[in-house]
Amino acid sequence: MKTKMLFLSSILLFEITSAQIGIGTSNARGALDINKPTTNDHGLVLPTNSSTSKISNPLGGEVAIGTIMYDSTEDCVKVYKSKGWSQCLGEGINQGFVLDCSSGTLTGTYTQSIPSSGTKTINYTGASGQSYNAISVASTGVTGLTASAPAGALANGNGSITLNISGTPSGSGTANFTINIAGQTCTFIINIGQPQVRHVKILSIIPDAWNSNLSNGRYTNIARSKLNNSSNFGPSGKVKVTGFTYDTFNIYSNSAQELEYAIDNADIIWIGYISNSYFTPEKRQMLDKKIREKKKFFFIGNDNYNGGYFPGKTSFAGHTFDYFRFGTISNNIISTTNGPDKGIFGNLSDGAPIKMYRAIGKVTNYPSGSTAFIRNTDGTTNAVSSDNLVIVSDINWYTNYERADGFYGSSSSCSDNNNSILFCNIFEKAVQYVLTH
Repeated sequence: MKTKMLFLSSILLFEITSAQIGIGTSNARGALDINKPTTNDHGLVLPTNSSTSKISNPLGGEVAIGTIMYDSTEDCVKVYKSKGWSQCLGEGINQGFVLDCSSGTLTGTYTQSIPSSGTKTINYTGASGQSYNAISVASTGVTGLTASAPAGALANGNGSITLNISGTPSGSGTANFTINIAGQTCTFIINIGQPQVRHVKILSIIPDAWNSNLSNGRYTNIARSKLNNSSNFGPSGKVKVTGFTYDTFNIYSNSAQELEYAIDNADIIWIGYISNSYFTPEKRQMLDKKIREKKKFFFIGNDNYNGGYFPGKTSFAGHTFDYFRFGTISNNIISTTNGPDKGIFGNLSDGAPIKMYRAIGKVTNYPSGSTAFIRNTDGTTNAVSSDNLVIVSDINWYTNYERADGFYGSSSSCSDNNNSILFCNIFEKAVQYVLTH
């Protein structure tokens, strides 16, 4: 009897493993057919558990792809796929988590070589409270931008996530972002425009005791040649402008009101070796006012010999100046995160020498928003930079009068020495500021 039972069991096992299985029907229409042809009055009850993490493969290893279960916590059916457990399946329950990068709002203006910021909204549907890690995605195509958001959790159902966009686009065209949140991805783009191209007006203050004004100074002809070199500054240059227009303003013979008018009709105001006596209190106040309005870009050469030259041994525009003198020397530049020692024409490393002669000034105090980028030999501050103001305690670094001057023997290139890189980076900073303000 035992032998017969084994034989019958073997036959049954063979039938099950080599043919379709029908439960309630003798005509199985698939590998498994659960049907009573005329009396289907019972449903299929799936394996039920409170979490997908409790479902396992009895043979060991990962759960088999295609495994289905009923999640009693989320009240829905789920299936195990190649990427893991799906979201809820089923009509009227949850159609699954979907990211939508196309419909969310994009804010901000994005222009080549100009620091940009804004936001992008990513909408989603069918979420179930999933948590997600902090997001930081660098742009491709046009590089230089980053989309970021802190870690968080999705709402149940529909909602949105706001990404912060920041950085400086490396060119014009399309910046692409692929966002991955809780296992789902979507892509959005930002169109990067070209910067505005127009003439930039440079106003130099005269009379300049050292012929160092930038408009027509005798010893700034090499400096002007760098600005007038179209490969540096031009419609197809590194900095996009149609060119520079130069003018001067006589601070000695004109009034404070005329100074205001001249500044309002210029873009970059350049002040070199000007006698402090020419800047009456009224004119100093007017210049201070225009700097604080932040509509124009200003450069001040603080050659503070015995306090006789502007700004003098005094306070001006939130800065305090004093006297410091040394002879011929290669000063050291201090690397910073936002000073003009870094820029489109090159990045000067820590300790890169800047050639100076007769340096006679220092900045003893400056606003918290400013950055020191040149130090004197005793460690005091020689030059500072803020968003619309650069103050340097020596003008010889950009003149070509004496052999020890920064531009003596230089050329129209913006990369022939460290002084050239610094000078052109300052002007790149100035041009971008005036084009965006």
